[in-house]
Amino acid sequence: MKEQTPPPSPLKDKKNLRYFLILILNTVLFFGVYKVLLYYAELTDETFYSFCVMLLYMALLVGFVLGYLIYNRFLYRKNVTVEQLPDTMTLQEKEEFLADGNRRLEKSKWMMLIIFPLVITFLVDTFDLFVLDLFR
Repeated sequence: MKEQTPPPSPLKDKKNLRYFLILILNTVLFFGVYKVLLYYAELTDETFYSFCVMLLYMALLVGFVLGYLIYNRFLYRKNVTVEQLPDTMTLQEKEEFLADGNRRLEKSKWMMLIIFPLVITFLVDTFDLFVLDLFR
C-alpha cells in the first residue's frame, strides 16, 4: 500500500505565506532601488556610477549564493535517505547527519529572500538590455 502524506499544518502554510510576501516585497524593493540608482546615474551622466551599482548588486548576489552553498555544504545532504548512507555509520549518526542537513536548510532559508530578488533584478535588467532594446 502507498503511504499517504499528512496534510500541511496551517502554521506551516502561514509561515510559507509570510516568506512569499517578504519575497515579493524584497523583489520590488531591490529592483526599485536598482532602477532608481541607475536612473540617477543617467541623470548625472556618470557611467562609472552605473557600473558601480551593477558591480555592487553582482557582489551581493555572488556573496549570498556562495554563503548559502557553503553553509549548506553544497547541498550534498539534500534528498539523501538513511539507506544511502554508509553502513559504517550507526543509525543515530545517520539520523543526526540528515537532521543537520535539514536544520541547515531551514536556518539559511532567509538567504533566499535576498538571492531570489537579486536574480530577478538581473534577469529583468538583462531582458531589458538585450531584448527590449531591439524593439526601441
